[in-house]
Amino acid sequence: MLVETFELSCFIPSRLDGRALEAAVVLAGSGAQAGAAVVYVHPYPPLGGQLRNNVAQELSARLDRRVALSVAFNLRGAGRSEGRTSWTGTAEQDDLRSVLDMLAAGRLLLHPRTHSAADRRSLLARMRARGFLSHDVDELGAIPLPAVSRTLLCGFSYGAMLAASVAPAEYPQLGLDYALISFPYSVLWALALQRRGWYLQRLASTVCEAAAAGVGEQPASAHAPRLLFVAGTADNFTSIATYDRWWDQLRTKARQTLETAQPPVDPDTAQDAVSHTLHTARIANADHGWLRRESDMADAVISWWTPLQQ
Repeated sequence: MLVETFELSCFIPSRLDGRALEAAVVLAGSGAQAGAAVVYVHPYPPLGGQLRNNVAQELSARLDRRVALSVAFNLRGAGRSEGRTSWTGTAEQDDLRSVLDMLAAGRLLLHPRTHSAADRRSLLARMRARGFLSHDVDELGAIPLPAVSRTLLCGFSYGAMLAASVAPAEYPQLGLDYALISFPYSVLWALALQRRGWYLQRLASTVCEAAAAGVGEQPASAHAPRLLFVAGTADNFTSIATYDRWWDQLRTKARQTLETAQPPVDPDTAQDAVSHTLHTARIANADHGWLRRESDMADAVISWWTPLQQ
């Protein structure tokens, strides 16, 4: 069955400073996985990174009809978004959280400077005519979004760095999982300057906290986040041997954190929890940009993310 979609090109305000951020939102109708959403975060804008990149387009083509909601957006300084790229990614973190705030609230805020009242009325009328709006909207500047309980943060290169900066505890209602594609480990210093250590520590903490969330009896509604790293063995910036060492360090730190917790977790349980939390996919002979290898990358993501298997 072909799932019907409603595609919306718009501008949303950044929560940091109100800058207009270009966004592409896709709502999927009956037949898509209810409660599931994907947010795509693109590579470094000064090097041409923007929402219409080959990785996001491949994943979008294969996921947009399978999840209730998909959002791709341009960070500040990319495409038609306002502003400039920051030196450390701190401003861009708020751009990403602006999208997540809207998913958590269940409403998409249109930027008032780029969308007139007539534009908003027309959009709501088209949504209602297509069956994507079943009730009246009190706030003209807000577009209702489907309720979300599982969200895949899908970051590519610089976007993976930004996706990893968001802790699962910030948005417990969204049930965050992470697909970190071509994480720029060896060039993080160039993208984040003095904040390199902060990003790596935040990611390590996320792995530890996610592994801990999967240990012991948890409420049925509790979500234990999972992370997937996807890397090509011919990555132009980080060798696969470097990736392997780093991934092993993340696993070791998470396992040791569990084993030294109070109360401590036994080694076998700790190992199982870490194995469930952190996954890696190595794509032979693929480079950092995935040129002509997009389908292999997408296969790794789609086969791993559990909401798509339900």
